[in-house]
Amino acid sequence: MPFSYSEVFSSIDDSIVLCYSLRDEMGIDQRTVKHFKLLLLITLAGLLLRVGYALVTYEPSLLNYHSGDYREYKNAAEDVLQGDLEFKNSVYLVRPPLFPLLAAALGIQPILILAVNILLGAVIIPLTYVLARHFAPPPPDSSQKPALLAACIVAIDPTSIRYSSVLLAEPLANLLLAFGFISLIALKQASAPRTVMAWGLLAGGFIILSALTRPAAYLLWIPMAVWVTFARQRWRALAVVSLAALAFSGMMLWKQHNATYLRNSSFSTSGTFQLLYARAGSALYQATDRQDINAVYANLARRVEERLGNETSNITANRRHHHLASTAEMQAAMTEVALDVFREYPLYYLLAIPVGLYRTLLEIWTFPMWISIGWNVVFLLMAAYGLWQFARQRRWVEGLFLLLPCAYFLTGTLLVMTASIDTRARVMVTPLLAVMAAHGAVYWLNRRRAASAPR
Repeated sequence: MPFSYSEVFSSIDDSIVLCYSLRDEMGIDQRTVKHFKLLLLITLAGLLLRVGYALVTYEPSLLNYHSGDYREYKNAAEDVLQGDLEFKNSVYLVRPPLFPLLAAALGIQPILILAVNILLGAVIIPLTYVLARHFAPPPPDSSQKPALLAACIVAIDPTSIRYSSVLLAEPLANLLLAFGFISLIALKQASAPRTVMAWGLLAGGFIILSALTRPAAYLLWIPMAVWVTFARQRWRALAVVSLAALAFSGMMLWKQHNATYLRNSSFSTSGTFQLLYARAGSALYQATDRQDINAVYANLARRVEERLGNETSNITANRRHHHLASTAEMQAAMTEVALDVFREYPLYYLLAIPVGLYRTLLEIWTFPMWISIGWNVVFLLMAAYGLWQFARQRRWVEGLFLLLPCAYFLTGTLLVMTASIDTRARVMVTPLLAVMAAHGAVYWLNRRRAASAPR
């Protein structure tokens, strides 16, 4: 059959007519259509920024997309394609299985994985809009502007752009977490026992799926269960139990898997590795007048091997790589060595915290320093102002919802690392920070407008 452009354009016209007729039947007003178009444009702009960043930073080795970490995911994905669905590769002690499964489903094609990651990262933009709609003050029409602004912030946020355009698990983990946040809001609003249970299970499920993609969120269900206790009046116990049930079960099942197949019941050993070589390593580096960092790594690795009763005469900095996917005994030895360093140099343990705050909140690898610091200072100040407005308006439940995940990820990061990290450590909560910043910006603009209005 010959191809006809006229038939294509006729079909498009028919679709447009159908959309307008459905709009009229559903009572959707022009303002809603306008806001939807704006959201679509914001999402498209965010997608183009992510694609543009990936193209600008492209080079054959793919180093700018974190290809070093990707090699571990690739090894796990290759095992999956060869039939290892019991996840017996020791890399799973460090990196949970969902991203290797995605990489395997995409044929372990780096460019295809990068493209999918960019799409997943862009989907977070409209999800931020959905989330932000809940936090705007009445009347309902006023919820659109701060929600659109929050989506716009996520669309242009350099950290969000950077960590969408990577060969890492972040985009999938952050997308699942965004769905989890939306489910938690729905759990707060649910009015019937059945819907309370359904949304609780969904929220817990999304949180643990995010943790099974990237382990940072694996205990997030605990502070959010505390929040649910304050947020709900009726069916409170049902809400908490349904949220905790799936998240706790998923966490324990993965720990049992690791105990059975990999001889270590830890959810992930990456935290212990970072505690020793990033957190304790940073303190020891400062305390020893900034001696060569490889000498610091060799010192820590030697201490671990001594505790295990192993030969230590030829230990170098490279030995630390053998400690990443560690046994239970090795993990315990690493924790003990880290704690010894903290006891030896408590002042340097504390002095590393400001460095960790700078790197976690302000520094963006591969972006110019003036862009990183300039954007993040304004962004975080406006987010803090927005959170303060929630407190001033006594909107404690909403403010606590926004604050708890931020506190969880920031505290967790500072406990186990102050080096080897940048704003990647807070990209999980960028939608929440964007909601705070948008709320603060709209409130500030309204005050300015009211102050300049003629009396």
